[in-house]
Amino acid sequence: MPESAVYVLEKMSHGYKRLGRAWGAGFYDYPSDGPKTLWSGLSVFARGAKRQPSHDDIRERLLYIQALETIRCLDEGVLESVRDANIGSIFGWGFPAWAGGSLQFVNHVGLARFIARAQELAAQYGDRFQPPESLIARAREGHPY
Repeated sequence: MPESAVYVLEKMSHGYKRLGRAWGAGFYDYPSDGPKTLWSGLSVFARGAKRQPSHDDIRERLLYIQALETIRCLDEGVLESVRDANIGSIFGWGFPAWAGGSLQFVNHVGLARFIARAQELAAQYGDRFQPPESLIARAREGHPY
């Protein structure tokens, strides 16, 4: 776990005594007379505006990392078929249904475009976004998932 995440969790639990819903307070406030809301005190963890990723980057980082990990699982034999990957990603961990599954998302974006964006994300956010060679070969051969 990144050091910054450990710091936030320690500060939330030990410093602010915000241990989660069961204790009535965590990252959210849980008023008895309305819906939960983000705790306004989270602003203490905000970084400078220059360091905040854009909404699109956040959205794409979440979608792309799941799709890339699905490809790696397929490569390693953890998944046996594209169908299993797509259905499992939607029903197993809640990948957005509008995308048709994590591998169908790659097809929807287009393999070449997906690879290019993954490489941009890797340059900006780390090697975990680097597309696997199997994806690059698939794009070269013109074979979508």
